[in-house]
Amino acid sequence: MIVGHKQQWNFLRKMAAGGHVPHALLFSGIEGLGKRKVAQEFIKILNCTESGREPCGQCFSCLNIENRRHLDFLVIEPVIREIQIEQIRDLQKFLSYSNQIAQFKAVIIDNAHRLNQEAQSCLLKCLEEPQGKAIIILVSSHPEALFATIVSRCGEIKFYPTAVQDIANALSTYQNNPYFQEIIAWSDGRPGLAIRFFEDKALFEQCLSDLKLAEHLLKGDLAERLMLVKDYWSLLAKNDKESNEDEIEKGEVFQTLYQFLENFTVFLRGLLKKTIAAGGGDWPVSKLVENLKKAEDLKFLLLNSNINKRLLLENLVLNL
Repeated sequence: MIVGHKQQWNFLRKMAAGGHVPHALLFSGIEGLGKRKVAQEFIKILNCTESGREPCGQCFSCLNIENRRHLDFLVIEPVIREIQIEQIRDLQKFLSYSNQIAQFKAVIIDNAHRLNQEAQSCLLKCLEEPQGKAIIILVSSHPEALFATIVSRCGEIKFYPTAVQDIANALSTYQNNPYFQEIIAWSDGRPGLAIRFFEDKALFEQCLSDLKLAEHLLKGDLAERLMLVKDYWSLLAKNDKESNEDEIEKGEVFQTLYQFLENFTVFLRGLLKKTIAAGGGDWPVSKLVENLKKAEDLKFLLLNSNINKRLLLENLVLNL
């Protein structure tokens, strides 16, 4: 089920119906919008045996694409932090084979901004030499991290947040969840994130914990903020098997830290909206915007550099 994105979905349906399918597309927009879901549904339309304006969801092709078992469908995702060149070489081999049963051989590269430079160079060769009836869809929340030559070879479709009420209506089957209203609110217009929260209670509980920490960080003075960061870092290291920087770089703690930064930006966006709606608040709008930009920049640095993780957290709170 696609929640929101009607304009983008109608455009893709017309593209499929008209037979004018490019060899590469880039779906861009902030995380949690459901871009990968739209990509997967579009691939179903291209290969559905029922030939309708929507994928039937019941034919062999639709079912196996949904379950990622289709012989002509490949999903590439980051290994902890990045997508490596070996994964793109596997993509090249995949595309070199003739289509087994599908009309379109299809690849989704999720979090494409995490392609390392070697992998991007390798991918560029694939895009420069398209093979047969195949489509590659790059899904990214940071398309600026991709080579300009890659972006220029893709048809870019931009995705935007969905109205909160539309998300609530579309996900009404989850209304018995005791956190229904909170999840809808904190999903921040991102239906993909809302679904993840509904289906993973631990993930949402971690989000609530992160939001509470974000509130304490904003309200505290510098000394209190630095102490909170120290305690948070100690907890991260304690939960990691080795508690050294190399292991934190590779393990689940890296994902936890990234998710905290993501939740911190969600908190700031929510506070910014409330402040604007009320005509003012405890923090000036300009300061909230500045903090939000800094958090986004640090999130990007976490993914794309070897920045010291503890220094990153301290930098985050220095000038809140």
